[in-house]
Amino acid sequence: MGKPKKEPKRKPKYGLLSCVGYIYRYLWKNERRLALHGLFTVIITVAAAAVALYTPSFILEALERASAFRYVALVIVGLLIAGFVAELAGEIVSVRNQTGEIYMTTHLLYQKLSKQRSRDWYHQYSESIQKLDERADKAVQDNHAAGVHFPMDFAAIVATVINFVLFGGVVSMLHPLIIVLLAVGCAISYVMTVWERKVNYQQQDERNAADKRKRYVHQMAETFKFGKDIRLYRMQTYLHTLSSKIIDDCQHFVDLWERRSFLTAAVSFLVVLVRDGLAYGFLIYKAVAGEVDAAQFVLYFSAITALSGYMNDILTNWAKVAEGALQISDFREALDIEDKLNHGKGIPVPQGPVTIEFKDVCFKYPMGEKQILDHVSFKIEAGEKIALVGLNGAGKTTLTMLMCGLLLPDSGEVLIDGHSILEYNRDELYDLFGLVPQNYNLLPMSIGRNIACAMTEEEIDRQKLWACLETVGLAEKIRSLPMKENTPLNREVYPEAIDLSGGEKQKLLMARLLYKNPVCMILDEPTAALDPIAESKMYEKYNEITANATSVFISHRLASTRFCDRIFLLDGANFAEEGTHNELMAAGKKYKELFDVQSKYYKEGGSEDGE
Repeated sequence: MGKPKKEPKRKPKYGLLSCVGYIYRYLWKNERRLALHGLFTVIITVAAAAVALYTPSFILEALERASAFRYVALVIVGLLIAGFVAELAGEIVSVRNQTGEIYMTTHLLYQKLSKQRSRDWYHQYSESIQKLDERADKAVQDNHAAGVHFPMDFAAIVATVINFVLFGGVVSMLHPLIIVLLAVGCAISYVMTVWERKVNYQQQDERNAADKRKRYVHQMAETFKFGKDIRLYRMQTYLHTLSSKIIDDCQHFVDLWERRSFLTAAVSFLVVLVRDGLAYGFLIYKAVAGEVDAAQFVLYFSAITALSGYMNDILTNWAKVAEGALQISDFREALDIEDKLNHGKGIPVPQGPVTIEFKDVCFKYPMGEKQILDHVSFKIEAGEKIALVGLNGAGKTTLTMLMCGLLLPDSGEVLIDGHSILEYNRDELYDLFGLVPQNYNLLPMSIGRNIACAMTEEEIDRQKLWACLETVGLAEKIRSLPMKENTPLNREVYPEAIDLSGGEKQKLLMARLLYKNPVCMILDEPTAALDPIAESKMYEKYNEITANATSVFISHRLASTRFCDRIFLLDGANFAEEGTHNELMAAGKKYKELFDVQSKYYKEGGSEDGE
């Protein structure tokens, strides 16, 4: 076997200047005070630095030349007041910056989540999209992210550059080569900083993957979801071993990060030691030679010290700005993900039962190896009641998600009333379908709003709501509750909420389907959690429930599909058989084989001993 193909090195989609423009346009529109605080930061920082530079030499010069105490005292008090005012202004702006950054974090995170909520569903199965989302989360997930501090870091580097020019002008009067010496030292440190940032950026996806695994394992211990299995099957030791390994993997990346940081810091320390030593040595030489007086010595000494610090600050702030730009680029890239479904104006949607046609459809999940559908073609007529059967994993649920546009085929096309699903507006397309899924989540709101999917209680048609509850056999249960249909669900959000049983939840989902009354109904194992009596009643009402709609019924229990017009048996990524129950039984193939295997356990007596 050859070596695995090495992934290409990741490069940011947007450059630094583009990210600077993006974030300041965003701030001007959403958090203008933070943009203005950046300007104030530059002014205050430069003013404070100028006061700090000239204060010692001014005081020394006043002491040398003044004959009256009053003049010296006024100079000192004036400089101290100026320094105090600059420091106070800086503290005020810093505190306001913190509140502004908290708002910015919240707003950016909401913007990302809004994009994810409106994004086409099929994106969630893409590994590349998942990585983009993880990077975007890192950029704005908390107040420590470089992407959040990006505006103020950029303001800091502007202020530092201005100070560098100011102090550099003073140092150049001593000798211009000192600036060159300091600059060469900073260039060496800068190369190390760039190397460190580049390697950290390239390893980000690996770090994110390790962190994701760690969060998942920790959630297993923190929630009750896996509690029974862990205890009954004594899996504590296994989970401890797994957690230790994953923590070690995460620590490995932390260790690599720290080693690179230490190496960069060590090189920078040696550079500063040599660079500043030579600069100070030259200044002392000039003072001993009598070419610099005491006031000038203090001024130059302060300027060299400050200039050296500003050069280091430029590198430090530049590293922060560059890191922030990378994170903002990742954030923007996640927002740029394009949808294939039509979010604009589409053709008019059908108003009655629809025809659904698959033309040579192929599909495989992006991170899967198995071909789920392989050149599948079929047509469901308007108002027809279809059953999809087959073994677990045959692709039944996938096929229905392709019908309603939650997934898109790799090749071929899906047609609704003869038109590609891409021709319809996506949200109007979704309005055509109602789904009772295998895996579901009830929202943290009242039972009534869960059924009506209403924004407020006032929007609910109460008469329609109770009619739906009666039809699915849930009305008596809801009437017995103190708050009836206004009873909230999800106790993690509402202390007064209730929990429904699995069967009651499936009935609630059926009521939601009836309330929406779509022109196409998809029922995916809708009776899996129902008791036999409730299941039988649901079958009896199936024609009533789906009377004005095209319907697709999924079940692994073949006996439950007799009331459908046609049955499709999925096997091996394609349809193995198609027909009515009687036709498929008469054919004596796979369907009959599966039906006979299942039905023998339900026949009267169940065994020879019982006959």
